[in-house]
Amino acid sequence: MKHLYRSQQDKVIAGVCGGLAAYFGRDPLLFRLLFIALTMATGTGVALYLLLWLVLPTAQQGLAQQEQVIRDNLDEMRTRARELGAEARGSFVRARKTGSPDDALIIGGAILVGFGLLLLFRNIGLLAWTRYLWPIALVGLGVAILINNLKER
Repeated sequence: MKHLYRSQQDKVIAGVCGGLAAYFGRDPLLFRLLFIALTMATGTGVALYLLLWLVLPTAQQGLAQQEQVIRDNLDEMRTRARELGAEARGSFVRARKTGSPDDALIIGGAILVGFGLLLLFRNIGLLAWTRYLWPIALVGLGVAILINNLKER
């Protein structure tokens, strides 16, 4: 029986895309691009990723109680947020000392420009069609969870 887990081997942030790729037999890059596209189009990619990070267990957690999985994943999220904050602070300090921008600062600036453009386009009505993506994503997630759990019965 196949179960949906977060990957511990193929992960960039939390292993969500690696786990989805293993479950559906696809390339993890496809799921990473999907989350980026959802974020840029509707702003929901980040929320969906965080939700999956919160509820999906790792293979090590196995079929533990969902409440315990969520507690463990919250602890992992806190730890990872601290690590990312420390890395960001380190990048700013290095950039100030050397006088040259770090790659992380350039990427951060590009992300801010992307979100700014997203908000601008939404406000002037160029992205009105994206209001359908969030419900479709939720339905798809629900179907995936149902299929995963009904296979066990």
